[in-house]
Amino acid sequence: MTSNITLRLDEKTLGRIRHLALDQQMSVSAWVGDLVTRAVAELDGFEPARRRARQAMQRPVPVQEGPLDREQAHEH
Repeated sequence: MTSNITLRLDEKTLGRIRHLALDQQMSVSAWVGDLVTRAVAELDGFEPARRRARQAMQRPVPVQEGPLDREQAHEH
């Protein structure tokens, strides 16, 4: 199911959007809808990564005293 929304844009921006949509052989509505859908999907994928990074930052990292030897420096 889809729903309609109303956007208020200045004429310059709307004109640019019309050209971009035309270049992709899409309506302005379809172009804006695709843009918003992709942005939401990207943000949805970003949030779990952000949570994992924050959790990782809470865990202490073991620190070795002194310089690394050759084998330690080249471990994968």
